[in-house]
Parts: sequence; C-alpha cells; structure tokens
Amino acid sequence: MSRALALLSAAVVLVAGSASSLGAVAIQGIVDREIKCHGQLLATINFATPTIYSNGATGGITVSGNATKTANFAGEIRWLQMIKTNQPLNTATPAGTPYFDPGELDPTGNDYPFYWNEDLKGRDGNNYPNLWVQNKFSNGGNTLAFSDQAKRTWSGAAIDWTAELSLVCWDKTTNEIGVLWTGSYGFNITAGGLLTINGINELAAGGTFLTQAAIDQRFGDIYTVSTDCEHCLVPSPGTASVLAFAGIIAVRRRRR
Repeated sequence: MSRALALLSAAVVLVAGSASSLGAVAIQGIVDREIKCHGQLLATINFATPTIYSNGATGGITVSGNATKTANFAGEIRWLQMIKTNQPLNTATPAGTPYFDPGELDPTGNDYPFYWNEDLKGRDGNNYPNLWVQNKFSNGGNTLAFSDQAKRTWSGAAIDWTAELSLVCWDKTTNEIGVLWTGSYGFNITAGGLLTINGINELAAGGTFLTQAAIDQRFGDIYTVSTDCEHCLVPSPGTASVLAFAGIIAVRRRRR
C-alpha cells in the first residue's frame, strides 16, 4: 500500500475536520493580540497562519510567531508548550498523556519546563545555539520568537497530535511561573492517510494540560504555576513603596 499522504488545503481540511469534531472553527493566525493585566499592557502576540507540512509519508503542521513584552512585564518572558499525542517522542510519558516539550529524553533539551533551552548545551553535552533562548530574542531583548514544525510519519495507523502553547512570565528567584495566554494547534492523520491541521485556537490561560500536578510530577517541587496575571505585572511606584514599607515593618516586628 502506498504511504503517500493524501493532502488537502488547510482551509478545506479545517472545515471538514471542524464539522465532525470541533464545530465551526476557522484556521487562523493571531494579529496584535494584546495581553493585559488590570488594564496594563504586558505583551503583544502575533502568529502567522499555520501551514501544512508534508514530505512523502511524513506530515504535520508548521507554526511561527512571537511575543513582544512592554515595560510593564515583570520577570522573564518565555514560551511553555505541552503535547498530547498517541505517538509521543523523546519521553517515557504514556500515549495520550500531556508532556512538556521537549520531552525529558530529548538529548538536545534542558531540564527546564520551557520550550527553548535555558542553557546552550543540551543533555548530551553538545551546543545547540538554534535552540538556546538567548538566540531567540530580538528588538533589544523584548521580542521572543516561537517556531515549531511538528510532524509524524504515517504507517497506516491514525495519528493525533495537539499542543497547548502558553506565554508565561518566570521569576527566576522564586521560580513562580505566571501564565498569561494559552493557545492550541495540532494535526491529525487518519488511518487512510488524510492529513488535517487546526489552530491557532485561543484557550483560557493555562489550558487543560498545564497544571501544578503536571509540573510537579515532571520537575518535582520546584515551580509554582499560577494564572494570576499580577505575577507578571511590574508594581506601580506607589504599590512598590507600600510593599517596601510593609517589608520594613515586617522586619522590625521580627526583630522584637
């Protein structure tokens, strides 16, 4: 039997796939999506319209975009992605269970929950400058890029692959991770070799994959995950003064 994928255009595929599973959903990118906290602009997100990837019997989806932070953004800006698929790669996580991307067995990855590597070196000791987060910044360090070309090779069995991608802030001192935005995208290949793609669909911040239990299971008691946007908001001067004064009072009370 031929293993060449039967490909349809993204628009036609999405309409057909939506009718049976997701309802009326249009394939789309994201243009100047403003992320605010208490009326203060923290970041702006942009994504190109996802496109089909195909190469013989291998098919998937290509996604690219970026997030630009403002002066109101507190902490480090990062992308965090989790995957749910019936064909997991580079992980011991069972099929159908969400896992952090990259997986814990990926030799090119680091032991952090974020999409891009925090260290230049991967687990195998080699340098991966194309995966290092410091090489993904532009615009004076304010814009962080995202790109993914997720794919699987079809061999006659159905394949499903879904990612939930989150824009987060990270406090390196406390290891608090604040989730500001989450969107999903993915692809499916039927047993007959028909490839469809979907996304980018905006979800409630944190989605359904990223939970405190999930991050504790993978990384231990290191990170705290919250969807409270205040973790990512630089305090106003008045608020900062109040916090500083409260800290002084607390220290004096402890010294009594």
